[in-house]
Amino acid sequence: MSKKILISYLLICSVFALMGLIAYKALHKKAAADFPAEMPSWELITPEGGLFSSDSLGTGKIVILFYAPGCLFCEHEGRELARHAADFSGNRLLFVTCAPVDSAAAYTLRTGIGTIPHYHSLIDTSLKIPLLLGIRTTPTTLLYDESRKLIKGFEGEVNAAKLLKTLRVYEAKEE
Repeated sequence: MSKKILISYLLICSVFALMGLIAYKALHKKAAADFPAEMPSWELITPEGGLFSSDSLGTGKIVILFYAPGCLFCEHEGRELARHAADFSGNRLLFVTCAPVDSAAAYTLRTGIGTIPHYHSLIDTSLKIPLLLGIRTTPTTLLYDESRKLIKGFEGEVNAAKLLKTLRVYEAKEE
């Protein structure tokens, strides 16, 4: 074969391979997560063994971070939220995990999340929260307003600035 024919053949094969990859990705694209539009009722335990329910939240917007201790993205997001604790002072921050109590306690110490005002560490021993809230990955962060309506959900790590911006944009729309 001549060089021109070989180059043309390789170019055509590359184009078809790229088209195949694009078609594959389009067909296998993950659907957006289906988080509940309204926060359902739930009851979880605290690291101290007490019960904490969704009815115990009081007022304010709610930030739920579903995490797994040891997950690098979860660890980073926890530290990020702890660094910006003052910015979340008017909100309830719930750190929910299905991990054992000692792992949740270690996460709290490592990340410094215990310094956040209105912070709660909660443990889901029944493994029902992922199904109840439509959680597919860790970390997942859900923002709910005062009336328990979903503002926005984030799969994967999200930084404090983006969470705060989302809350501020929501507040501006409400005024």
